[in-house]
Amino acid sequence: IFGETYTDEAVIQVLAKEPIKIEQNKVFMWIFDSFTFKVKDIVELSNYEINIDEETNANTILDVLKKTTAKARDIVAIKKNNEVIYWGTINNIQNENGRLLYEYTIKYATNIFDQNIILNPQINEEAVSEGTYNITAQYYADKYVVYQDSSVTVAESKANWKLEKVNDKYIIRDYNTDKVFTAESMSNNALIIEQDYNNLETQLFTIEHLSDTKYRLKLGSYYLTADSQTGNLKIYNDLGSDSRQTFIFARVDELIIKDEGVEDFIAKKINDNFIASEDTLINKDYMQVIVKTHTKKQISVSNVENNIFNLHTWMTNCTQNYDIVYSFSIVNKKLVITIESKEINKELIDVKAQPISNYNEVFETDVASKVVVLTNTNTYILYLLNDRTTTTDMSNSNRADGRIVTVYTPNYEDAQQTALDQFKQNAYNHSISFSYYKRFIKIGTPIAIKTKESLIFDTYISAIKITKSKFVEYTCGNIRTKFIDKLNKERNK
Repeated sequence: IFGETYTDEAVIQVLAKEPIKIEQNKVFMWIFDSFTFKVKDIVELSNYEINIDEETNANTILDVLKKTTAKARDIVAIKKNNEVIYWGTINNIQNENGRLLYEYTIKYATNIFDQNIILNPQINEEAVSEGTYNITAQYYADKYVVYQDSSVTVAESKANWKLEKVNDKYIIRDYNTDKVFTAESMSNNALIIEQDYNNLETQLFTIEHLSDTKYRLKLGSYYLTADSQTGNLKIYNDLGSDSRQTFIFARVDELIIKDEGVEDFIAKKINDNFIASEDTLINKDYMQVIVKTHTKKQISVSNVENNIFNLHTWMTNCTQNYDIVYSFSIVNKKLVITIESKEINKELIDVKAQPISNYNEVFETDVASKVVVLTNTNTYILYLLNDRTTTTDMSNSNRADGRIVTVYTPNYEDAQQTALDQFKQNAYNHSISFSYYKRFIKIGTPIAIKTKESLIFDTYISAIKITKSKFVEYTCGNIRTKFIDKLNKERNK
């Protein structure tokens, strides 16, 4: 893989007038150091059960007849017929009673990112850039800047603000209303309200960096200030280092999914936490992330608790739900992770006509398709669509069928997120597994599979098991969208 070679000799007997057929079925494993990414060893595998699984993260078990310097967390690449068929990370190595046989337990390569990380980390840069942020007021024990009661103030609930650069200044736009911070006048003690952007002097701020994530926002000769009595934002004379004029910016990474794409969000979290984190000692400098596609979705990150989520779980969810796949390669001695939505030619598989055995299908679901959120002021209703996005339009023709859930949250501004959290709990399971004789189909390949009942489903290869058997075992990904379509068709009959 890095130019290292393995040489083997075999005696071939040639018989007169007989066609010569040479088949190379040997399997080799390259072992890379988890810190330096240098090749530590190359070994031939005597017995193996290779599992490439994006959903259940099943173990790969390998028997190695050689003692190596490999250790837990080292990276491996497995080649068969001179093609890399598997990337993984070593979980453990077991050796019983000093035998020559070493049993390796390995996880698929995305397991490198099996780590709990912060959803919205605070940034640490000398100047903020364009993007979406939560803004908090330091004077009010880091309460959030929000828009309510006709003015901009501070409160417990979050709000998302988009910084947009206009020449050398910034406007601060409300992510939900599309209006911008506007001073009622260019004078001391003027209140900050929201208005449409009109390139006014009262809307154009300069941003001064104080330290870490702390900033001051200047409008003309005045500074944005949190009123110590009401909490309302206004512009006021320079108070120096007074905390009423100090604001903390935290980039809202989750909105990258909506504005840029699912792939961009994942790439950013890998870069921020594994490649270019503040802790240079543990950074994996040999890694590089490439984003090939940009799938924008109106979704939130699932399984978040206390603003913490598991990146690996989210990555596999994106494979299952949004067709995002991850491939690994070596370029210029770097491990390159490519993230993209599948753009591979679809395989057509007929389980009755092709050399397939051990066919099995699982088909079940529990779907909330309408969430009613009661608040102290108004009622908010959100509907699920067949493509797993959402809408507030009750008459949308693409609505999914399912049950109704009614929940409560005090503040109306939290209603949308409360509804989305309910949809996250939806349980779907429609999967197909089968064994294919002497045929290797890559992980993530989209397929159209014709079942024994002559139903055709669009899905993808989500798990592969490779052994010494000539049959390769495949599992198809969760067929969510088609199953919802099926429910709708049954309802309409």
